[in-house]
Amino acid sequence: MLDPVGSTSWHNRHLARFRRLAELLRERGPENPVVTIVGPGAVTPIAARLLNNAERRSSTLRKLIGDAARYGDQALRRIPGMPLRSLEPRELESVLTLPHRLVVIDRSQRILRAVGRQLPRAECHCVDISFQRPPVEADVLVAFNVICRLENPAAGLANVVSALRPGGWLLMDDRSAEGRIDRFPDIRPVEAKIWRRDESA
Repeated sequence: MLDPVGSTSWHNRHLARFRRLAELLRERGPENPVVTIVGPGAVTPIAARLLNNAERRSSTLRKLIGDAARYGDQALRRIPGMPLRSLEPRELESVLTLPHRLVVIDRSQRILRAVGRQLPRAECHCVDISFQRPPVEADVLVAFNVICRLENPAAGLANVVSALRPGGWLLMDDRSAEGRIDRFPDIRPVEAKIWRRDESA
């Protein structure tokens, strides 16, 4: 069976949300938060050089090249033994200046090995959130473009939410949240793509 390597992202795709999270954590705590990224995805080094960078304005041609690299990477990253990089954990780490514990969850051992090479202090767990909750309770859960791709998105979201501590922050894309997040009345929107669990939950 092939290792289930998730979707290709692109450089700094979620960096603005990560910066905002860093501000919220500095303002409202907690101290030494547990920060968990669920399903960060990966990219091959070949395609990484050609991907778009969300922090820069790109010409139409550059965007087309970046999109072609993303689609080509979907085939490349499935080749056994092809090296991988995971963009989101490093980008999140680049803006979180306060002391924290980083936990990365994915169902792909290859992605977790890539994260471990890039960020040796990250705690990596092989978990399929369709069937299991994350093994660590978190103050922050990042699940961009993960829930909406599951066969059973409702179960995946329930498993993720069950690992979020009271007062915890949830970062998630709109497609994953739509029609699902409202089933959790103790999870309230803060701003675009950021929710928070009630302190009393």
